[in-house]
Amino acid sequence: MPLLFEYGKWNSINNKDVLKQMLQNIWEQRLFVDTETELGEEEKESRYQPFLKFDGNQIKANNYVGFIQNGDEVIEIYPKVFRNIPGIEQNKELMLRHIFYWFNYCRKWKFPFNQASLDTIDIKEFPELIINLIANQFFETVSKQPLTMYQEMEEALQTPRGSINFKRYINNSLSYGNFQNVECDYEPFLFDNKANRIIKFCARLLMSQTKFTENLRLLQEVIFILDEVEDLPYTVHDVEKTSFNSFFDDYSKVMDSCKIILNQQLYSSNLYDLSQWCMLFPMEYIFEDFLAGFLETHFSNKWKVEYQKSELYLSNDPHAFRMQHDIFLTHKDNPERKIIVDTKYKLREKNFKTDIKKGVAQNDLYQMVSYAFKRGCTDVILVYPNISEEINSPDYFEIISGFDGKEKINVTAIEIPFWSLNNFDNLKTEMEKVMTENLNEIKQNNQRKVDNI
Repeated sequence: MPLLFEYGKWNSINNKDVLKQMLQNIWEQRLFVDTETELGEEEKESRYQPFLKFDGNQIKANNYVGFIQNGDEVIEIYPKVFRNIPGIEQNKELMLRHIFYWFNYCRKWKFPFNQASLDTIDIKEFPELIINLIANQFFETVSKQPLTMYQEMEEALQTPRGSINFKRYINNSLSYGNFQNVECDYEPFLFDNKANRIIKFCARLLMSQTKFTENLRLLQEVIFILDEVEDLPYTVHDVEKTSFNSFFDDYSKVMDSCKIILNQQLYSSNLYDLSQWCMLFPMEYIFEDFLAGFLETHFSNKWKVEYQKSELYLSNDPHAFRMQHDIFLTHKDNPERKIIVDTKYKLREKNFKTDIKKGVAQNDLYQMVSYAFKRGCTDVILVYPNISEEINSPDYFEIISGFDGKEKINVTAIEIPFWSLNNFDNLKTEMEKVMTENLNEIKQNNQRKVDNI
């Protein structure tokens, strides 16, 4: 069972042709977690897939983390921030705790689990951990709060009920001389409803996949509770059409889990086959989404946090080159205070402090400066993940306009405590401290500017 890291070492693999074809199918059907982006020519190529590199019977991970399961073979891929830590392969539990901690703040992907539920589980295999979390969620929800709801029905009845659908009545009954069969639309109050059918179908899919006795027991309990519910197959599109009132909020979270399962189901002649499934997340977006969610959760009392702000164009004539900021901050008490925050999921070299550029790519600086001048924003923060337990101090760049020398852009490159081997439980506190210090530093710089005018 290979354990890979983003852009790590090559690993040997069996059945490489089957795996390669599976990954191509996943890419073509988009059965993974990603953002909606325009595809280049290479990505449109039918043989293209961005998840793994192949060289003979060896594979190497790209920038996706998660797992790929093909029958009994499981490939787990972990973030590159752990790649060079000796012995980390024996501490998968800690890496998984980090991943779920990041997901707690992500908004692009609704992960219906929390850190507390993860702490009670002693499972160190990524796929089985996901199944266990979902199975527990299913069981707790359907056992504590059985769902009876109105179910839309379309049926031909001899005694009319609800409203008559005259179009169907003409097509299905009158056309064939069955005048007595009246096509009706009605909504009976049933336990055998669409939501429960979806849960039961997803439980059966997970049962076909899990090898852990505890997971199997939980899923069997769910199916037993839903014994009166009809067995029918569903797709993710059916889940998206299902809605609940606020009283059944737990079922909304269950439907998020069902989306995760049904998004991974490849075509199979067996409706309940989930022998090939995956969960793959592009780490650049996780890093970006995590920071945006963290700022919104802990700093929104003072700052307006805008994610992917993109209403301006660099070029006014022609109207082209749309700008898109990872995160844009505007101070609520002083709207003139604005900060462009750009996330850089890159591991700078250990000796980057000796480099005059401080590990910042030239293109990144060019892009942010052009955005700042167009936006009329004098402060930019470049955010990198930490490369060690000790957080490196910020680095500052001052860009002065060549027109009159008065316009100035201040770029701050910072590290955030994205991970920790020794202090995981205090990551949130350390993160709040680092962001507060850097935002206050920009505030003081702005005040000094005002005082000097």
